[in-house]
Formats: sequence, C-alpha cells, structure tokens
Amino acid sequence: MQFKELAWKDIVSDGTVVCSNCRMNLCGIISMEFKINHEPKENKYILYSFGKGSLRKLQPDTYDSLEEAKNVAYRKYNDEMSRIKKAVDYLVAT
Repeated sequence: MQFKELAWKDIVSDGTVVCSNCRMNLCGIISMEFKINHEPKENKYILYSFGKGSLRKLQPDTYDSLEEAKNVAYRKYNDEMSRIKKAVDYLVAT
C-alpha cells in the first residue's frame, strides 16, 4: 500500500544537507517525527525516529547516503501507517 510522500525540510550548508526533518501529526492523535543529521567526520547520515510503539528507537540508525536514510524513514512510516490501517479496518468491520 502506498501512502503520501513525506515532506522533508532540508537545511543546507556549503552544498551539503546537514540536517533534514519530517514531522507528521495524524488527526491530532498520532505523531511521527524523523530527523536525519549529517556526520561530517565519517560522512554518514544518522536517522532518528520519534513516535510511539515500534517507530520509536533509542539508538539511531546510520546510513551512507541521505537518500538511503530517507527511504528507510519512509519504510518505517509506511509500516506504521499499514499497522494503523489494519487496526482501523478491523474496528470498522466488527
């Protein structure tokens, strides 16, 4: 199932995206937030996930590219939205 694209806000310095944020609030009940920071020493991108349940992680994930980190964030968002949709479909059907 495809959900809407994530709206990222990039902060660029010297031609490099140093920080990228995406925040969603669904119906005032469920909020999700993703932050990607560039680590210049290792030239890696660090993905932080904030929310409830399986979305929240205490340890950030590290990726080689910004696009890879954004793809993983979308996959996490998609998984969470699919889980929510299944729960809503179940409630509607019963």
